[in-house]
Amino acid sequence: LEPVLQRRPTETLQIATLDHTGSLTKVPMPPPPPNLEYPVQYGKYVNGLGKFPPKVIKPEVRLVKLPFYEVLDELMKPVELIPQNAEKIQESPCTFVLSPRHIELIRNSRDLHPGVKSVQVVLRICYTDSSCPQEDQYPPNIAVKVNHNYCAVPGYYPSNKPGVEPKRPCRPVNLTHLLYLSTTSNRVTITWGNFGKSYSAALYLVRQLTSDELLQKLKTIGVKHPELCRALIKEKLRLDPDSEIATTGLRVSLMCPLVKMRLSIPCRSDTCAHLQCFDAVFYLQMNEKKPTWMCPVCDKPAPYDQLIIDGLLAKILTQCEETDEIEYLADGSWRPITTEKERETSSTPPCNMFELGSDIKELIIGSNNNVLNGKSNADVVDLTLDSSSDEDEDGNPPKKRARYIYDKGLVSAY
Repeated sequence: LEPVLQRRPTETLQIATLDHTGSLTKVPMPPPPPNLEYPVQYGKYVNGLGKFPPKVIKPEVRLVKLPFYEVLDELMKPVELIPQNAEKIQESPCTFVLSPRHIELIRNSRDLHPGVKSVQVVLRICYTDSSCPQEDQYPPNIAVKVNHNYCAVPGYYPSNKPGVEPKRPCRPVNLTHLLYLSTTSNRVTITWGNFGKSYSAALYLVRQLTSDELLQKLKTIGVKHPELCRALIKEKLRLDPDSEIATTGLRVSLMCPLVKMRLSIPCRSDTCAHLQCFDAVFYLQMNEKKPTWMCPVCDKPAPYDQLIIDGLLAKILTQCEETDEIEYLADGSWRPITTEKERETSSTPPCNMFELGSDIKELIIGSNNNVLNGKSNADVVDLTLDSSSDEDEDGNPPKKRARYIYDKGLVSAY
């Protein structure tokens, strides 16, 4: 037989107190209020600690990804710069230690420039806003001190327009050359102006990339197949029954709008509505110097992760070398567009034929000879029939007056 476990009856809780005679008496406790846990009533848990209110987790500040900086490690998460007093100029220090792996990555990285390593420790500052990824933004009166030396911060772009304040390019600040590449702790002090806005600072170990490296990466993963590009052309030229105007073709220039040179690597943003491309080489080089990531065709954002290489136009560029413009047709095909200048050089303009007398032929021949000899005659010869009556001797109506233009041996009439 299995033993039957009996539950002990619930006893009324009592508190022992001493009366005025010194004897111990027990006073029953009032029943606990409903929906209240027993440990809460006595203010203690198993470990004897009181119950604390749950900690509210504040959303973290995030910074936008920068195409020219590959993040290898996060040394310090974005931390808000909190003023310590009522002064306008504040100082916010922070310390960190590089691990042996970090030191090895920095020392073994290649040199981008003399004294500038590709693997770097960078400082990034932005607004304290967790609603969306933030772009780099410096606070007023910023100064950065690393250990015992001040670090250079990018200055302002000069403005040529009157009344327009110069802008400062806010980008990561490279601290590597002032750090202790050892297990010694590094101290970074940020001096900033407290004028109402809140800022956050973060430290990252990054690898800085070049425009050539981004171009090779784009060639590897960013090429759009020619058939997909052709399908997009058909979609844009598809007949719209609600439209009164039918579009039969789309003209595309083979010249880059950035540098007015022929395209080498046709590129555009996948979010742009146009088919016109710009050159990927020059676009990446310009954003390496001054990052804006704006499409030069429609002036809308064209970030690196949305760039594509037009495989169809790249193929056309190898097949069409004698023209600077093409037209896409509704069936997905294309044809070159010949300019007026190309037509003039490739063929002679048509001329109307006239039956001229011997005197006129001699004049034309003489004019042609003068042109060949480097001389020029009168440009215009006006020939009119001398008639004093409405009809000639045969009774026929008078011939219409003709005006002939002789220009460098070519004859035309109007």
